This record gives sequence, structure tokens and C-alpha cells, in this order.
Amino acid sequence: MGLLAPARRRDVASVAILAAYGSLVLAAFWDRPYIAALLLFPPPILLWARVAGRRRGATMALAGAVIGPLTEMACVYGGLWTYANTGGLPLVPPWNFPAWACFPTAVVLLTRALPGTEPPKTSPRILLLAMAGIGVEIAVFVSLGSNPPLALAAGGVLAAALIVAIPGRATWAMMGAGALLGPLIEYLPISAGGWWYAAPAEVFGMPAFMILAYAVFGGLLGTASLAAGEILGGVEG
Repeated sequence: MGLLAPARRRDVASVAILAAYGSLVLAAFWDRPYIAALLLFPPPILLWARVAGRRRGATMALAGAVIGPLTEMACVYGGLWTYANTGGLPLVPPWNFPAWACFPTAVVLLTRALPGTEPPKTSPRILLLAMAGIGVEIAVFVSLGSNPPLALAAGGVLAAALIVAIPGRATWAMMGAGALLGPLIEYLPISAGGWWYAAPAEVFGMPAFMILAYAVFGGLLGTASLAAGEILGGVEG
């Protein structure tokens, strides 16, 4: 018997294939941002269809498409990174929206694929806590991004605080998924010139503190999108 059940293996395979597809699309079409946006519309639909309760999955994807770009806008405005071509939009390119629609469902699918790990129970209070955490994360990394060692230390504190505030194996898993997906997807587009960070690149074309930033954001956005999915999309049966 394999480590993962067949359905969970399909979840992992779907995330891996679509992550590779997204990375290649951005590497090839970053300078044609509207074409990239059109090419990135199918992946979030395919991912949310794998979440039990398609209305819930669609709500999670919508949460990612709203929270992710708003977070990026704040970070770009704060000088953490810069896009080479936004297609005339302020701060972020149009493909940013479908790309972030993929992130919450991908994180949750990877989390539930781990044996003995299920997404955490959520509530309106947890949603508010996760959203507040995202605000704190933005403030911390925007204010400390010009000092990578200090930003890395602050990221460690944020990660520890998240684990204490929302304890459980699922939080660890979502953080791990975020830390894995973000840098791996970004590497090829960064190498192709699609965007760059203000701080020196150390790992996968990005400063090391961004690995922790992705881990914390994976835990927070995963939790927030799950809560939104349960509140607006119905509790999964």
C-alpha cells in the first residue's frame, strides 16, 4: 500500500503539474501580461474542483484572488519587489489575480494529502485572526525588507507566533506548502526577468527571508480561505 491514498496522490500530482505549468507560463509570457492572465485562468478552476464542495472551493479561490494581490500591492508599494511589466495596471500585473486564486486550494490540497492531516476547523474568529496576521506580516516585511538578516529573524518570530496562535499539524503543513510552492514557482520567471527583489537574491532568486514570508503567508492565507469557504461556501460534507 502506498503512503498516499489514490485520491490524495492525484491531488499532489495536480498541484505539481499546475505549479510547473504556471511557472513556465510566467517565464514565457511575463512581458505579455494579459496573455499570461488568460493562460492562468484554467488552473484555479481545476484546483477548486478537487476541493470537496465546489462552491467552497470557488470561495477559497476567490479569497486568494482578492487577498493575494492586495498583499502584493502593499509589498510592491513598500518597495519589496518590482514587476517588469504590469500591463498598465497599478503595482501588479493582471495575471497576479488568477495566480493567487490557485494558491489557497493548492496549499489545502497538499495539506490534506499528508496522512493523518486534515485542514483545521475554522470560524469567523479564526478568519479575523488570520487577516490580522496578514496585516502584521505585511508591516513587518515592508518595514524590515531592506535589512535581510533582521527580516529573516522577524520572519522566524512570525512563524513561531502563527504556530502558537493556530496550533495543529495542519498549520505546519500549510506553512510547509507555502514555503515550497512560492519559491519553486517564482524561480523561472525571476530568472527570465519578470520581476526582481530590492534585497539581494540568496535562494531561488529571492532573499532568504522570503522563504519564511511564504511559509507564514501559506499558513495565514490557507486558514483565511478555509474560513471564508466555510462561512460563504458552506461547510464541507
